[in-house]
Amino acid sequence: MNIAQAFIALISIGWQAFTLFSPPLFTSFSVNFSSVPRLLNRCSSKPGLLPPLWAWLAKRLEISPAGKRRIENRYKISIAKDYGIEIDPILELHAQWMCDIAFFEQRLEARITEMLSLDEFKLYVTVFNKFGFGLRVRSRLLTRIYPFESFLGINGKPVIEYKVREVKRTERDRKDGQTTVRRVPGDTKRSRDTFKMRLGMGTVLEQSGDGLVEKASGSSLCRISLWQYTLIGIETGRLPENQLTKELISYRDSLKANVSEQGEKLLGGKHIQGKLMSKVVNLLFQELCKIIPLT
Repeated sequence: MNIAQAFIALISIGWQAFTLFSPPLFTSFSVNFSSVPRLLNRCSSKPGLLPPLWAWLAKRLEISPAGKRRIENRYKISIAKDYGIEIDPILELHAQWMCDIAFFEQRLEARITEMLSLDEFKLYVTVFNKFGFGLRVRSRLLTRIYPFESFLGINGKPVIEYKVREVKRTERDRKDGQTTVRRVPGDTKRSRDTFKMRLGMGTVLEQSGDGLVEKASGSSLCRISLWQYTLIGIETGRLPENQLTKELISYRDSLKANVSEQGEKLLGGKHIQGKLMSKVVNLLFQELCKIIPLT
């Protein structure tokens, strides 16, 4: 099993978990255990231990003492306990399935961690560490960009085509959430644009009336990962301290400081996030260009 296959398996079991936890089941949880909505996202980060809620419902032994004690205390003060409402057997069955899925996820993540430690991925991991990418983000990106040499020319450098092209991306107007591109001459950074397309940050032009509208294209899974990294890492500032992340934080602050004379923000939240995601991909491309051709 390679990284791509392992990650596809992670996505598959994640979808199975999502379908198992349907709205009717959530309602049943809330009736049996009113504190459930606040406990659903609390998972154990230690290998070999299950998420406390699922383990407690399924009566499994692989649960941390602190997690078990916390959930039992919550159940004692819940309204279900006062009315003598027992845990539904169907909930216990679903909890067993969720526990099995959680263990399978742990095995896959351990396998991915093992593969990322191989020598051929060492340089990529070094760059990913600078950004502070999590395990799933770096494995998802790696399945799309390895080997990085395929984005470079025969001389080991990025391919830049200097020619008159139909559209220049830097001159465009944004109105009502859409970007309209103006027809002017320019050049094409072929390697970088292909790289961005592979990671879901490419663009395609679609005719809209008399103008061209720029729309996102490429891997939607990578785009989601970059969006999550932007929200969890860049927006909160929870990043490793280095020159690269300082540049990301500075760029974030400059975008948010872009206001009109009346103090109104000129860029919306989604527009800022899109620019930050594009900045991450551009910096990732630059960092890989510095280190990969050296081998």
